Amino acid sequence: MTNEEARKFAFDSFVTAFEAGNEGMINNYFSNDLKMYNHSVSRDYSLDQIKSAVLEVHKKYQNLKSEIKDVVVEDDRIAFRAEQHAFFVPDDEYVNMDVMNIYTLDDGKVKEWRLWFCQDISTESR
Repeated sequence: MTNEEARKFAFDSFVTAFEAGNEGMINNYFSNDLKMYNHSVSRDYSLDQIKSAVLEVHKKYQNLKSEIKDVVVEDDRIAFRAEQHAFFVPDDEYVNMDVMNIYTLDDGKVKEWRLWFCQDISTESR
């Protein structure tokens, strides 16, 4: 996979498939036996758990905008950073997030997903 193909895969799987209303696309990019590790919680998530949480994420992060940055691909792994901006409902403020992702692929789908993020208050409204 080239860096350009990896950038498209990252965008399609991380941004497009997780937009509200596109939940059905998640199966196109993620393996049924996906293991997802999120640094902010002490457990891993299955694909079904991720799909059921998508609507809750969009309730908390309204008008979520994402941009894929810094894509690196090697063998069966894609690492990429995403910059995100949203209105964070629980705190009633706009936030910026810097999200680091590492995908391990198997048969063209994400088999393992590691995610780290940092969330800060935005200095501007979107």
